[in-house]
Amino acid sequence: MKRTLLLLALLFACQPIFPQTQTANDVDSTLFAYYRWCNDHREDPVMLLKADTLFQLAGEKDDIRMQCVAKEFYVDYYYFTNNLDSLKAWVPRVQQFARDKQQIKYYYFAWARLILYYTKHAQYTLAQYELERYLAQAQIDDFKPATANAYVQLAHIYRTKSISRVAAEYYRKAIDFIEQNDLDKFSLHNYYAALATMLIESEQYTEAAEAIEKGKTTIVLPDQVWFLKGQEMELYAKTGRIDKAKTLFREIREKGDLPKQHLLEIEITLCKYSGNYDKALHLINELLATYKQLGMNERYYFSTYGTRAYMYAAQGNYEAAYKDLEHCNDLYQKKVSDENESALSEFATLLDVSRLDREKAELLQQAQAEHFRRNRITIIGLAVILALALLFGVMQTITNRKLKRAKRAAEEANRMKGIFIRNITHEINTPLNSIVGFTELAAMAPADDPERESYIALARENSEHLQKIVDDVLYISDLESSESIPVRIVTDINACCVQAIADIRRMHPDAPEIEFRPGSEQFSAVIARTLVVKALKELMQNAIRFAPQSVVTLAYQVGPDSRSLCFTVTDTGGGRIPDAESERIFERFVKLNPYSPGMGLGLSVCKLIAQAVQGEIRLDTGYASGTRFVLTIPI
Repeated sequence: MKRTLLLLALLFACQPIFPQTQTANDVDSTLFAYYRWCNDHREDPVMLLKADTLFQLAGEKDDIRMQCVAKEFYVDYYYFTNNLDSLKAWVPRVQQFARDKQQIKYYYFAWARLILYYTKHAQYTLAQYELERYLAQAQIDDFKPATANAYVQLAHIYRTKSISRVAAEYYRKAIDFIEQNDLDKFSLHNYYAALATMLIESEQYTEAAEAIEKGKTTIVLPDQVWFLKGQEMELYAKTGRIDKAKTLFREIREKGDLPKQHLLEIEITLCKYSGNYDKALHLINELLATYKQLGMNERYYFSTYGTRAYMYAAQGNYEAAYKDLEHCNDLYQKKVSDENESALSEFATLLDVSRLDREKAELLQQAQAEHFRRNRITIIGLAVILALALLFGVMQTITNRKLKRAKRAAEEANRMKGIFIRNITHEINTPLNSIVGFTELAAMAPADDPERESYIALARENSEHLQKIVDDVLYISDLESSESIPVRIVTDINACCVQAIADIRRMHPDAPEIEFRPGSEQFSAVIARTLVVKALKELMQNAIRFAPQSVVTLAYQVGPDSRSLCFTVTDTGGGRIPDAESERIFERFVKLNPYSPGMGLGLSVCKLIAQAVQGEIRLDTGYASGTRFVLTIPI
């Protein structure tokens, strides 16, 4: 299913970029020859040189549209060669050139390539973020083809995420928009078929039947009707009209031209709802073999194993059903895990983008403030010469302008907050679903079922993961927003360290032994105990996570002037953090290994705590037997 959606997305951006209002006869033969060569060799580095030549020749012949095409070939090359950094650099260049030359469709074509790159690589959060910006800009420009495409692609993304009702809503928007604005309707039957699929999945059978009938009225070529008939057969089967479903399937099989894979899928649905489990099992095995021949990853069709488990269970073959169900669950867990890692990475990217946009807005606001300050001085000087009344009027005008800009800035900040909330919702959705799902399974399982404890353990693990995400984000927010001085009390340093170690042992009972090497048999000092314990726990937890088989040692030394404490957390892991990364690792969401667990906030929390207590934290780059972090605080 996921692979099919990706192919639908490919149709969106793999349209020819040759101007639709031109033909080969309308274009200079030399330019057309260069165009054809570049279009046929999009992954060839030589194509870039040809595109440069095409751009220069088109400029000499005053062919602006062909110049835009030449620029688009750069975007195509980096897209097809999976060079994201260069693609992101070239998209705004092409957009600027297209807008300057008033060739708006090439502006959106370049943007669509970036969106398609994210979709093709399953980076759906980034794709959705770009699509929302794409849609907003298309509505501002009143460029209707881009608006329709945005609706379609948002529907594809929600369909991939199995959010059927939202996907159906966007398919409806796309269809209505295309029909109301009389846009190209060649693919409209595909959108009706997709809408019917989403409505069937959400059990809105009446609306699905209406969508299928409307889709039939949009058929341009006779062969286009068979996908809609396939949806209609599935609808008949799921609503108990088995005879009609069988008759329609015979017609599809004898006269239709559907791919073998799709034909097998709808026949399996028919057999399932008609109770023909033996044939359904045979067809499922054939379908699985077809998937493997196509080179598809099992994670994209894991639900097929669940369907086969249902068939086995219906026949009383519970052992085979259990094996298929277990395999289906393993594939699903792997899929969810991979999607979690990808989503966290995309979330970090979006936060970086938001941070850069915010910094840009702040710099612009500062520049505007400086501009207004200079104007105010000039106006005041002139007002003194002219009249006090004029001065008052000018000052009132300046104040009103600043208030309007402040209002717009507040509205923009509120919009960015909304984007942040939507994105973090995706991050916490998976552990929440796991908690609910496994809790329900545990509740339904008998008390002596050996699987029950594993369900409870998985629910607890996801609960702790979710709690960690929320705690880290809130803790950072509290540290940044708090203006109060940390509470300092007289603290037994040895007891403080023992408390941190005990908390870590309770959180990680399977972790290796943690050694404590005090710098003194007994030592007390005035420190912010709560913050120090938190920082030590984060450092030890970081060592356990990335060096699980090593020995972790917590130690401290009193400074030579007895005015500072130096804590060290050391592990004997095999890997070392490169010296070049010694400062960057304390930034938020930074993970040297993108596939490692966690959000990359632990060391950021330690750095904020060090700043709060007027101390410092650093990586000991001179330590060669593992990794050592040094936290120094004043006392």
